[in-house]
Amino acid sequence: MDVSAFAKLFDHSIVRPNASRAEVAQFAETAVRLGTATLTVQPHYIRFAAEQVRGSGVLVGTVVGFPHGNETPSMKLYQAKEVLDLGAEEIDMVMNIPALKNREAEVFIRDIEGVVRAAEGKTVKVITENWYLTEQEKELACEWIVQAGAHFVKTSTAYADGGATLEDVRLMYRVVKGRCRVKAAGGIREIGEVLEYLQAGARRFGSTRTDYLARAFQDLPREKRALFAEYGPGPLRSSHASGAA
Repeated sequence: MDVSAFAKLFDHSIVRPNASRAEVAQFAETAVRLGTATLTVQPHYIRFAAEQVRGSGVLVGTVVGFPHGNETPSMKLYQAKEVLDLGAEEIDMVMNIPALKNREAEVFIRDIEGVVRAAEGKTVKVITENWYLTEQEKELACEWIVQAGAHFVKTSTAYADGGATLEDVRLMYRVVKGRCRVKAAGGIREIGEVLEYLQAGARRFGSTRTDYLARAFQDLPREKRALFAEYGPGPLRSSHASGAA
């Protein structure tokens, strides 16, 4: 794996509520220079981000139902349509946490299905926000998210008290069984941790530290870089391709 393939594992993300236009432009420059999978921004900055990355191959990502996920399915559907009209090319949405805890399967699945349908084949990642969940709830959430047709399950928003953990990624990878992929976000700070998370099953990362991690990867000895080779980003399945198992 070379550094360009390594960078494609990352959504270079600036979704802080107080991010300025100048900061978004700085993140865009890094995303374009590295060739990350996406530059992920708050909806307010979608059009600006699209201008900054145009022609680079870096996609514009954004968030729906962020950071709590408690909106109704129709509210998230409206948000999804709006951000797509603005130019978003990938969506990270927060699942309906109360619907999960109350075992409201129909509402939970419809909430995600609406965004997946609106996205018309564009990648949808569903944030489970594992800090708030029991192990059983994490398993159930992943199963329902797969049933709803999403492309990724994602560990966290980085707004709760806890971010990604290796144990959670292993659990999510085990439950989804290849029917969708796992994204790790929140608290992954060193290159050795990236490899550990890849080995645990993660195939995409949300990070504000992508530049640092890419430099750290490039500085590794050849034999250490070779350990990453089998984890390069591959094609995603098409939406609903795997369905419910």
